[in-house]
Amino acid sequence: MPLNEIAASLYAWDLHDEGVDHALDVLASRAEVNSAYLVGLMHKEKRPLHARFYPHNPVRRYYTPEDSRAYWIPDPSKYGRIAPMTSDRDFLKGTDWLQVLIDGARARGMRTGCEISHTVIDAALAREQFTDVLQRDVFGNIVGAFEAVEAQRALPCLNNPDVREYLVGLFTDLASNYDIDYVQTCLVMFGAGRDDGGTHAFGPSAWQQLLSVATGGCFCSACRDKARAEGLDWDAIVDEVGHLARLSKRIGLEELHERQLLDEANYTESTLLIENDAFMAWLQFRKRSITELFATVKQALASTGRDVEFRYNTYMASPERAGLDFKAAFEHVDSVRESDYSDQLGTPEGVATKRAKLMKCRRALREDQKLIAALGVRPNATPETLRGSVKAAVDSGCDGLSLGHYDGATMERLDAVREGMREWEGQERYWQVLAED
Repeated sequence: MPLNEIAASLYAWDLHDEGVDHALDVLASRAEVNSAYLVGLMHKEKRPLHARFYPHNPVRRYYTPEDSRAYWIPDPSKYGRIAPMTSDRDFLKGTDWLQVLIDGARARGMRTGCEISHTVIDAALAREQFTDVLQRDVFGNIVGAFEAVEAQRALPCLNNPDVREYLVGLFTDLASNYDIDYVQTCLVMFGAGRDDGGTHAFGPSAWQQLLSVATGGCFCSACRDKARAEGLDWDAIVDEVGHLARLSKRIGLEELHERQLLDEANYTESTLLIENDAFMAWLQFRKRSITELFATVKQALASTGRDVEFRYNTYMASPERAGLDFKAAFEHVDSVRESDYSDQLGTPEGVATKRAKLMKCRRALREDQKLIAALGVRPNATPETLRGSVKAAVDSGCDGLSLGHYDGATMERLDAVREGMREWEGQERYWQVLAED
């Protein structure tokens, strides 16, 4: 199976600082990129993510973007109560950066796309004007997007009608108004909770990680109303998940005593689920909510009358803890980008980790659905691990590669992607000749 698509992401500030023509020419010549997408709605994080400074940006050493800004020109008719914010930075505002990328890519015969990244609402704005749409934990606290990293990020509830309208608007806006081949998203789902590290030298066990999901989201009024409409006993769910959350956080003397016993027992995830029916019902409720959202997005894209791929970009090691069931949700996607960057470990073990995650995705997809393997072309990856990752992608039945990300990539690592493809193609021709003989 050939690797037909070699994709690469670009940011609006990349296009401003280096120029779209230069960036695309480098990617095409070095790594044979034939598909370019803009990270069109980007959250706040320091760039480049895994290095102190850019390796090739001619304008700045690093950049800290605004939170959850859109870098296209949004169509107001697509949105209701919530609409995307655009940049206030002088060098970015007023320019349709998605169109800039599309023009450059189409001139080179490339596919084009746009990504809706992790968080879709500016956290400060959400906490000021949209507190009612934010996810809540079982104690009523606002749930952050990446609780182990930056808990102040606000995470909207995917069951809230205003949030659903906003998300559908983002997808249909892009599909209706731009010449793109795919809309990709690594949208954060439900809050996955935060484990406490456990009492073991090697970190939390599997059951402790599952227990920590009880500290996540969501318990907002929209979730309550939807769960009750489905016939669930919401009060029983709140009572049971609340107890498990207190166990996870060691809140209360009785809970502390029980947790100490559990930590010293041969307790398992199976036992946790078997014992707690309401907890299991809540987990299944979150799963159905996510799968329903995927189906809604797929239908909305189809309603535009354009053939635009719905591509999901995985974003965490255990997405099921956020409510995502690969088998159920992936029924409604056209392609999946497995966003594993274990290449950056610089070890064969990292490549093995990537291969295992790709196999997990491939198993959940139909033959007509594409699997794209992300490659971490950033610091700590080596040419050897990148070449090994190309082979792992082929072994896992992938249809393409996706480089993450150009802003932190070195030329040596981009070259290694091309070299890995050449090695694979050489092996493929060798076996074809043997078969013909």
